[in-house]
Amino acid sequence: MAGSLVNHIRTAALLLFAAEFWKRLAAGLKVLFATICRLLCRLAKDQRLPSPAQNDCCIQLPPDIYKRADPLLYAQYYLMAQGLAVTWDNPDIDIFDGTLPVSGALQPAHAYRVRVRVWNGSYDAPAVGVGVALSYLSFGAQTISRPIANVAINLGAKGTIDCPAYAEFSWTTPATGGHYCLQAQLSWGDDANPSNNLGQKNVNIAEMRSPAKFVFSVRNEASVVRRFQIEADCYALPKLRPCIPPRGQGRDERTDTPQPRLAESKARWAEALEEQAYGRFPVPDDWSVRIVPRTLLLQPRQLTEIAVEIEPKDTAFRGSKTFNVHVFTIGESGSRTMTGGVTLTATKG
Repeated sequence: MAGSLVNHIRTAALLLFAAEFWKRLAAGLKVLFATICRLLCRLAKDQRLPSPAQNDCCIQLPPDIYKRADPLLYAQYYLMAQGLAVTWDNPDIDIFDGTLPVSGALQPAHAYRVRVRVWNGSYDAPAVGVGVALSYLSFGAQTISRPIANVAINLGAKGTIDCPAYAEFSWTTPATGGHYCLQAQLSWGDDANPSNNLGQKNVNIAEMRSPAKFVFSVRNEASVVRRFQIEADCYALPKLRPCIPPRGQGRDERTDTPQPRLAESKARWAEALEEQAYGRFPVPDDWSVRIVPRTLLLQPRQLTEIAVEIEPKDTAFRGSKTFNVHVFTIGESGSRTMTGGVTLTATKG
C-alpha cells in the first residue's frame, strides 16, 4: 500500500513538473522572439530601413511553421459571448459514484470520481502537460470557489487517438449536504484561445409537488454595487450528427471537393448561430416559471438567495422537463454579461 502511494505521488509530481516545464518553455520562447523582434526593429531604424507597420512585428512566422494547440472544453461563458444558448449540465464533466453516473443532489462526506474531457481545436499542434484544475462552488452563481486538485494530461491534435483526453479526480464532498457546482479550468502556456478553457457543471433535480421548488445563491464578487437580471430558457444540447455528413454538406458546392478546414469551421459556426442562438428557446406557454426576484441590486460581496418555482399548466403531465436559469450583470449602459447559472430539471411521476 505504501509503495503504491509513493508511486502515485511520484507520477503526480512528474506530471506537474512536465506541465510547468512546457509552460515555462513556451513563455521563454515568446520572450526570446519578442527580444529578437525589438533588436531587429531597432537595427532597421538605425539603418533607416523600412519600418514595420504599427503594432506589427518584424518577424512573421508563416502558419505552416508555427502551430499552436487549443485545449478546450464545453465553456458556457465563451459560448454565450459568441451569442449561443448554453446548458449548465456540462457534457464534458461527469460525476461517478464508483462506476455509476450521478445526477441530482450529492451525498455529504462521500467520495466521488470526477472525469473531465478535454478537446483540442488544433489539427496540427498537440499539447503535452495541459493543466486541469478542478474546483467546486456552493450551488448558485458567482459563489466562492474552493480548489479540489490539479492534474496534467497529454492532449493530441484534433482527429488523433489522443483527442479527446481525460483527467480523472477523486473528490470527497463536504460534510454539509446539498448540491454543488463543479468547475474545470484548463491551462496551457501557448494556448491559441484561452477563452474556452473554463467549464461548469451545475444541475439540480426536484420532484414536482405543485410546483417544483428550487433555491440557489447569487453573490456579487465585485467591489462595487451591481445590478443582476435573471432569465430562464429551455435550451438543450442537440443530438450528435453522424460523423459522415450527408452528400453536399462540408463540401465545396462548385467543385464537390472537401472544404478547407477554416471554411468548414466558419460554416459550422454560422450554422450553430442560426440554430442554437440565445433567445431561440423560450419557456413554452404550457409551463409556468416563477423567479423571485428577477432583478436585484447587490452590495459588494453580498450574497442572496433566488427562488424558482416550475409547474406545468397541464395537471396531467408526467415526465421531466429541463430549464436553464441564467444570471446576467447589467452595466450602466444597459450591457449584459453572463455571470453564472444553473440547470434545473422538474420531474413528475
